[in-house]
Amino acid sequence: MKKNLLKHTLLLAFAATACQPNTDEGKTIASTHPELEKQLARDSVKTPISSNENPDLYDQYRITLQEYESSGNYAVTDMYSGRLSPLDEADNAEAHTYKTALNEGLKEGVNFAGKYTVVTIGCGTGCQTHYVVDRETGRVLDKVQSSIGAKYSPDSRLFIINPPDSAINYNECQDCAPRAYVFEDGKFREAAPNR
Repeated sequence: MKKNLLKHTLLLAFAATACQPNTDEGKTIASTHPELEKQLARDSVKTPISSNENPDLYDQYRITLQEYESSGNYAVTDMYSGRLSPLDEADNAEAHTYKTALNEGLKEGVNFAGKYTVVTIGCGTGCQTHYVVDRETGRVLDKVQSSIGAKYSPDSRLFIINPPDSAINYNECQDCAPRAYVFEDGKFREAAPNR
Protein backbone atom coordinates (compact mmCIF):
# COMPACT_ATOMS: atom_id res chain seq x y z
CA MET A 1 0.00 0.00 0.00
CA LYS A 2 2.87 2.38 0.87
CA LYS A 3 4.44 1.64 -2.51
CA ASN A 4 1.23 2.55 -4.39
CA LEU A 5 0.76 5.67 -2.26
CA LEU A 6 4.27 6.86 -3.20
CA LYS A 7 3.56 6.26 -6.91
CA HIS A 8 0.28 8.15 -6.76
CA THR A 9 1.82 11.05 -4.82
CA LEU A 10 4.62 11.43 -7.39
CA LEU A 11 2.13 11.20 -10.26
CA LEU A 12 -0.09 13.85 -8.64
CA ALA A 13 2.90 16.18 -8.08
CA PHE A 14 4.01 15.76 -11.70
CA ALA A 15 0.50 16.41 -13.05
CA ALA A 16 0.11 19.52 -10.89
CA THR A 17 3.34 21.10 -12.18
CA ALA A 18 2.77 20.04 -15.79
CA CYS A 19 -0.64 21.72 -15.88
CA GLN A 20 0.68 25.11 -14.74
CA PRO A 21 0.40 27.91 -17.33
CA ASN A 22 3.60 28.43 -19.36
CA THR A 23 5.19 31.74 -18.39
CA ASP A 24 7.82 31.45 -21.16
CA GLU A 25 5.30 31.57 -24.02
CA GLY A 26 6.57 34.80 -25.56
CA LYS A 27 10.23 33.99 -25.12
CA THR A 28 12.57 32.81 -27.83
CA ILE A 29 15.53 30.50 -27.45
CA ALA A 30 17.76 33.57 -27.47
CA SER A 31 15.95 34.97 -24.42
CA THR A 32 17.09 31.96 -22.39
CA HIS A 33 20.70 32.87 -23.22
CA PRO A 34 21.33 36.54 -22.30
CA GLU A 35 24.62 36.86 -24.23
CA LEU A 36 23.06 35.43 -27.39
CA GLU A 37 20.06 37.73 -27.01
CA LYS A 38 22.36 40.78 -26.79
CA GLN A 39 24.33 39.67 -29.82
CA LEU A 40 21.20 39.05 -31.90
CA ALA A 41 19.72 42.39 -30.85
CA ARG A 42 22.54 44.22 -32.62
CA ASP A 43 22.15 44.66 -36.34
CA SER A 44 25.06 42.53 -37.47
CA VAL A 45 24.11 42.08 -41.11
CA LYS A 46 26.34 44.00 -43.46
CA THR A 47 25.72 44.25 -47.15
CA PRO A 48 28.61 43.21 -49.38
CA ILE A 49 30.25 45.91 -51.42
CA SER A 50 28.51 46.24 -54.76
CA SER A 51 28.29 48.80 -57.48
CA ASN A 52 25.51 50.51 -55.49
CA GLU A 53 26.98 50.54 -51.98
CA ASN A 54 30.45 51.76 -51.10
CA PRO A 55 31.27 52.05 -54.79
CA ASP A 56 34.67 53.60 -54.24
CA LEU A 57 36.34 50.44 -52.96
CA TYR A 58 34.56 47.99 -55.25
CA ASP A 59 35.10 50.20 -58.31
CA GLN A 60 38.73 50.76 -57.41
CA TYR A 61 39.31 47.00 -57.51
CA ARG A 62 37.12 46.33 -60.53
CA ILE A 63 38.34 49.20 -62.71
CA THR A 64 42.01 48.76 -61.87
CA LEU A 65 41.93 45.07 -62.72
CA GLN A 66 39.94 45.69 -65.91
CA GLU A 67 42.65 48.13 -66.96
CA TYR A 68 45.31 45.47 -66.44
CA GLU A 69 43.33 42.88 -68.38
CA SER A 70 42.44 45.13 -71.31
CA SER A 71 45.87 46.76 -71.66
CA GLY A 72 47.34 43.96 -73.76
CA ASN A 73 50.65 44.42 -71.93
CA TYR A 74 50.62 40.87 -70.59
CA ALA A 75 49.51 38.92 -73.66
CA VAL A 76 51.32 35.69 -74.55
CA THR A 77 51.36 34.69 -78.20
CA ASP A 78 53.80 31.76 -78.03
CA MET A 79 51.96 28.71 -76.70
CA TYR A 80 54.10 25.72 -75.72
CA SER A 81 53.00 22.61 -77.58
CA GLY A 82 55.86 20.24 -76.83
CA ARG A 83 56.02 17.28 -74.49
CA LEU A 84 54.84 18.14 -70.96
CA SER A 85 57.58 17.34 -68.45
CA PRO A 86 56.73 15.54 -65.21
CA LEU A 87 57.19 17.26 -61.85
CA ASP A 88 60.83 17.81 -60.87
CA GLU A 89 60.88 17.12 -57.12
CA ALA A 90 64.63 17.36 -56.66
CA ASP A 91 64.81 21.11 -57.09
CA ASN A 92 62.18 22.23 -54.59
CA ALA A 93 61.36 20.98 -51.08
CA GLU A 94 57.69 21.92 -51.46
CA ALA A 95 57.49 19.99 -54.72
CA HIS A 96 58.46 16.88 -52.78
CA THR A 97 56.08 17.66 -49.89
CA TYR A 98 53.07 18.29 -52.15
CA LYS A 99 54.00 15.93 -54.98
CA THR A 100 50.66 14.09 -54.99
CA ALA A 101 48.58 17.27 -55.26
CA LEU A 102 51.00 18.85 -57.74
CA ASN A 103 51.04 15.77 -59.98
CA GLU A 104 47.24 15.68 -59.94
CA GLY A 105 47.11 19.36 -60.92
CA LEU A 106 49.65 18.91 -63.71
CA LYS A 107 47.15 16.68 -65.50
CA GLU A 108 45.32 19.88 -66.45
CA GLY A 109 48.06 20.81 -68.91
CA VAL A 110 49.22 24.31 -69.76
CA ASN A 111 46.80 26.81 -68.20
CA PHE A 112 48.90 29.92 -67.61
CA ALA A 113 51.21 32.27 -69.55
CA GLY A 114 51.82 30.01 -72.54
CA LYS A 115 53.85 27.22 -70.96
CA TYR A 116 53.02 26.90 -67.29
CA THR A 117 50.55 25.01 -65.16
CA VAL A 118 49.12 26.67 -62.07
CA VAL A 119 48.27 24.13 -59.38
CA THR A 120 46.20 25.36 -56.46
CA ILE A 121 46.57 23.66 -53.09
CA GLY A 122 44.54 24.56 -50.01
CA CYS A 123 46.54 25.81 -47.04
CA GLY A 124 43.72 26.21 -44.51
CA THR A 125 40.36 27.91 -44.30
CA GLY A 126 40.26 30.81 -46.72
CA CYS A 127 43.79 30.11 -47.96
CA GLN A 128 45.10 28.73 -51.22
CA THR A 129 48.65 28.50 -52.49
CA HIS A 130 49.04 28.71 -56.26
CA TYR A 131 52.19 26.99 -57.53
CA VAL A 132 53.54 27.71 -61.03
CA VAL A 133 55.20 24.74 -62.73
CA ASP A 134 57.22 25.14 -65.95
CA ARG A 135 55.93 22.44 -68.32
CA GLU A 136 59.16 22.32 -70.33
CA THR A 137 61.30 21.47 -67.29
CA GLY A 138 58.83 20.30 -64.62
CA ARG A 139 60.33 22.74 -62.10
CA VAL A 140 58.21 24.62 -59.55
CA LEU A 141 59.20 28.23 -60.20
CA ASP A 142 57.16 30.38 -57.83
CA LYS A 143 54.03 30.50 -55.71
CA VAL A 144 51.56 33.06 -54.39
CA GLN A 145 48.78 32.83 -51.78
CA SER A 146 45.20 34.03 -51.99
CA SER A 147 42.13 34.02 -49.78
CA ILE A 148 39.33 33.65 -52.31
CA GLY A 149 40.90 32.21 -55.42
CA ALA A 150 42.73 33.43 -58.48
CA LYS A 151 42.08 34.40 -62.09
CA TYR A 152 44.57 33.58 -64.84
CA SER A 153 44.60 32.30 -68.41
CA PRO A 154 46.86 30.39 -70.81
CA ASP A 155 47.37 33.45 -73.04
CA SER A 156 48.36 36.00 -70.38
CA ARG A 157 51.14 36.59 -67.86
CA LEU A 158 48.68 38.47 -65.62
CA PHE A 159 47.73 36.61 -62.43
CA ILE A 160 45.01 38.09 -60.22
CA ILE A 161 44.56 36.85 -56.68
CA ASN A 162 41.19 37.41 -55.01
CA PRO A 163 39.41 38.62 -58.17
CA PRO A 164 36.83 41.37 -57.47
CA ASP A 165 33.47 39.98 -56.42
CA SER A 166 30.46 42.07 -55.41
CA ALA A 167 29.46 39.35 -52.91
CA ILE A 168 32.62 39.88 -50.83
CA ASN A 169 32.51 42.32 -47.95
CA TYR A 170 35.99 43.80 -48.19
CA ASN A 171 35.48 45.70 -44.93
CA GLU A 172 35.17 42.35 -43.11
CA CYS A 173 37.90 40.47 -44.98
CA GLN A 174 41.13 42.45 -45.15
CA ASP A 175 42.96 39.52 -46.81
CA CYS A 176 40.41 39.41 -49.66
CA ALA A 177 41.61 42.54 -51.46
CA PRO A 178 42.36 41.81 -55.12
CA ARG A 179 45.97 42.09 -56.27
CA ALA A 180 47.51 41.76 -59.70
CA TYR A 181 50.83 40.07 -60.40
CA VAL A 182 52.85 39.66 -63.56
CA PHE A 183 54.84 36.48 -64.16
CA GLU A 184 58.27 37.38 -65.58
CA ASP A 185 61.54 35.46 -65.66
CA GLY A 186 60.05 32.65 -63.58
CA LYS A 187 58.88 34.92 -60.74
CA PHE A 188 55.80 36.85 -59.70
CA ARG A 189 56.10 40.59 -59.30
CA GLU A 190 53.29 42.91 -58.31
CA ALA A 191 51.84 44.67 -61.36
CA ALA A 192 52.48 48.40 -61.55
CA PRO A 193 49.44 50.64 -61.99
CA ASN A 194 48.63 51.37 -65.64
CA ARG A 195 48.21 55.11 -65.16
